[in-house]
Amino acid sequence: MDETTEAIESKVVHEGKAKITFTNPNEVFYNPVQVFNRDLSVACIQVFTEELFPLTIKFKKKIKQKNAVEEEDISVDKSSANDQSNTGETPGIVLFEGLAASGLRSIRYALEVEGIEEIIASDISSDAFQLMSRNVEDNQVSHIVRPVQMDASLAMYQRRHPVQCRFDVIDLDPYGSPAEFLDGAVQSVSDGGMLAVTCTDMAVLCGNHSEACYAKYGSMSLKGKFCHEMALRIILSCIDSHANHYKRYIVPLVSVSADFYIRVFVQVFTSAAEVKRSASKKSLVYHCVGCGSYFFQPVGKRIEEGKSKKYPPGTGPPVGETCPECGRRFHLGGPIWSEPIHNEDFVQKVLDKVKKNPEKYKTSERMVGMLTVISEELSHSPLYYTLDHLSSVVHCTTPSMVQLRSAIMRCGYDVSGSHTAKSAIKTNAPNKVIWDIMRAWVKTHPLKKEHENSPGHVILSKPSQTEVSFEFKPGANPASRQLRMTRFPENPEPEWGPKARARKHVESEELTKKRKRNQGKRKGTNDEERLKNFECKRFKQGLCTLGDTCKYSHCSQETLETN
Repeated sequence: MDETTEAIESKVVHEGKAKITFTNPNEVFYNPVQVFNRDLSVACIQVFTEELFPLTIKFKKKIKQKNAVEEEDISVDKSSANDQSNTGETPGIVLFEGLAASGLRSIRYALEVEGIEEIIASDISSDAFQLMSRNVEDNQVSHIVRPVQMDASLAMYQRRHPVQCRFDVIDLDPYGSPAEFLDGAVQSVSDGGMLAVTCTDMAVLCGNHSEACYAKYGSMSLKGKFCHEMALRIILSCIDSHANHYKRYIVPLVSVSADFYIRVFVQVFTSAAEVKRSASKKSLVYHCVGCGSYFFQPVGKRIEEGKSKKYPPGTGPPVGETCPECGRRFHLGGPIWSEPIHNEDFVQKVLDKVKKNPEKYKTSERMVGMLTVISEELSHSPLYYTLDHLSSVVHCTTPSMVQLRSAIMRCGYDVSGSHTAKSAIKTNAPNKVIWDIMRAWVKTHPLKKEHENSPGHVILSKPSQTEVSFEFKPGANPASRQLRMTRFPENPEPEWGPKARARKHVESEELTKKRKRNQGKRKGTNDEERLKNFECKRFKQGLCTLGDTCKYSHCSQETLETN
């Protein structure tokens, strides 16, 4: 009977080359939505192992030690040393996964990424540790993956010293915020090593809870159309700030916003001189609450002339108390990372890797589309407008994406899209040029109704100072758009989104059934019956004429209390 029950409750998941068995889906967290996340991680770690790890100090030391051993062997027995050198393998990476849960991610790395020497998969949950250990054995990767039951932060702190014991890659994919693990991560990753960090607390990072964002990440988030890119820049700023405490700094490789989470891949280096430049890589954001214009206030500056290097505070503010475009007030956000969030060379290598072997990744079509859009993004233009937002501010019909991009390019500025929003307009054009373009559009497409006292009315009442043409400009339609790549796919199935946190000793119940069971519990469905327990004040004064249709009782309060 027990065996039958176990067979019924067990669920086998096949992903990549891995096979994972769940005895109870509620005990250990698994979300199929993040297949794209794991596919992308496999590709990025493979490129790091092949291209960047050989450039690190740790790799070079391993090669030096290996060569020294071989030279000693040659002095003893030349022939046997030749045999050893021919069979000697290139040093591999040591990878740490905190919060490994079922071990799926680590098992996929072991089976699909070449050049891994060891993977330490850690989880503090005893249920997760037992499941992970069983899955490691079932997938025959116990010679690479070593499950441990330990707090992720403690596991990382224990590997800070000596430096040769540090991890080459650290993967953090928690349920919610990774903030509590970042301090240990930036200390325990090797010089030139890679951090891969996921955040799923998008409500915090996208402006719904700015105070919580400041507490966790040290930045005030803003509720703007650019919120998903700002979320990426907030987490990059946070990781860099943690690294700066230990004379370390980050170099972003790939930063992705997808579905309900963000994922960043960064390299960590050690240099006290470079850390001095960190303040100049971050900015505060002035965001107009009326028209959505945004301005940047660098936290610091760097002045380097020959051997003279100075890093004074930033000067500002960049604007007055009110927006120069519409006269509304500002919200102040940040600091955010204002440098590039991608490494163009690294992105191209990952893209080539996926194109070369698409059958390896279940989400290869989406990966190619996403990475192509990322490769087209303007690297030195933080944040963006959206096409629908610009039109809604001035209350006009919406121009096509190609028309607006052509107009910006004909004004002499660069423009691109963004992988974080379908209608994003990322450009180095000043705010006033963008609104001049919208003024020119409104002239040829008159408004049906003028909205006085609105930000759009103020903007349109100002004279245009830019000559605008909406004639098609070559390059206005990017390759990803022309080739109709999968850039912003629709959800493949219902209930495609975040799942409930793993819980102990909870009966198995599907999320959809639970939602239906709880539907309407907080809406006060019995308000009518409850209000009948109170005397109608208008009836008491002789003014209520509703009779039995009145939602309050026409009995005296004494009668109601007696009943």
